[in-house]
Amino acid sequence: MKKRIFIAINLPDDVKSALLTNRKHWRHLDVRWTNFENMHITVEFLGEVDKQGLDKILKAVRDAVLEAGPFDLYLDKIVLGPNQVQANMFWATINLNSGIIKLKNSVQKNLEFYGFIGEKREFRPHITLARARGNQLKGKKTNIPLGSMRVGVESIEVMESQLHPGGARYRVVESFKLGKLSE
Repeated sequence: MKKRIFIAINLPDDVKSALLTNRKHWRHLDVRWTNFENMHITVEFLGEVDKQGLDKILKAVRDAVLEAGPFDLYLDKIVLGPNQVQANMFWATINLNSGIIKLKNSVQKNLEFYGFIGEKREFRPHITLARARGNQLKGKKTNIPLGSMRVGVESIEVMESQLHPGGARYRVVESFKLGKLSE
């Protein structure tokens, strides 16, 4: 049986709570807010994989974490995503730094070693806060500063996404401490 798999940085509860306080700005819109427990930063989306593929992904991530130590991320602002023309989401953007770039490159390199071709689009790390129905965000603008909110990153997770009528539910398959072999 295949599973939908992605690699993510999960967020601490205080960061999630702080981000969700911004809902007040868009009460009048028909948007579906990301569930508290589902808020994360996607490092790599792999799609549907079988048991053998999942085992390779776990090995790749286990190797990748040895090359990337803990680091801090700083959230920047809330914007429309993926861009102004196709805006259908609210995103919390992240300032790129050497920590997240090194982690992304290490994960991608190790996945490629095991035969997985990563996403070829530009890496734009973000947290999806809400999705809009229809085109109600078209032409709107938002730029809410987050005051360089800090997120300490000490681990990454291989996650499973299960699709349900009420939205996706995520489950941690395995968690890996950065800079160490998993225990």
